[in-house]
Amino acid sequence: MPQVRYKIHTLSATALMAYAQEGTEDNYTLTLNAKATEKCKVLSSLHEQQDCALFFQAMCVLHEDNYQLPMEDTLISDLSDVICYVDFSNIFDRNAAQNRHAVRQKKAESMFRPVGISLDFGFSPHCYLAFERSNSMSRKAQLSFIREDFCEPLRRRIMLDMKIGPCQLSKLYAYNGLMLSGGTRIDGIEIDKPHRVIVIDNEESSVWNVPVITVIDKFMPLFPAFWRQGPSQEKTRTFDQFKTLLKKHFRWESQAFERYA
Repeated sequence: MPQVRYKIHTLSATALMAYAQEGTEDNYTLTLNAKATEKCKVLSSLHEQQDCALFFQAMCVLHEDNYQLPMEDTLISDLSDVICYVDFSNIFDRNAAQNRHAVRQKKAESMFRPVGISLDFGFSPHCYLAFERSNSMSRKAQLSFIREDFCEPLRRRIMLDMKIGPCQLSKLYAYNGLMLSGGTRIDGIEIDKPHRVIVIDNEESSVWNVPVITVIDKFMPLFPAFWRQGPSQEKTRTFDQFKTLLKKHFRWESQAFERYA
């Protein structure tokens, strides 16, 4: 399988906030020219991302449905001014009781408004809107931003043109987040044929001496029959153990795209 990567810039939210201009109703606007946008790029980042379902669908929006994956290892720069990542580290995990942190969080929240933020990656200025994030991005306090003219057509594609009514938002966000999880697209297996079922041989292996920490209530013995009722004087106690765990070699997720809907 060819290794396809995309040129996706990562920006620092802290650096972006230096250009925030206070507007009405305690909101802030961010309008950066090419020089300012360049200064906000995270220096330690390679500004490259692994292939994922969202990038493929964005390429289909950009080149229409004529886009085909390259057959050799490639770094694709077509989306370098379409999608960017913003790093919000050390912003929302600070105590807002302190005015300095409260102001920073207010500026950061202004980036999520429907008006978006204006950035220029060297081609021309565009408006970018807060979009989605994968589980890995959530752990690193990162969020993707997408160019405004791509937002609606791309969202229609990942939602299969379905209109979603009242639903459990956490499930919807988790599904959308899968679109940014790294993966490899496999074509030519005709998964759109009726009654086609694909079975993956997912073997298991044992992992020995895995450290496991179990946290339980202070007054909850190891045997449920002897659980005590009533409030605990101390909240928890822990047990350190080493166990043998079974691990599957692959973690599979199935996704259907517009062409297979």
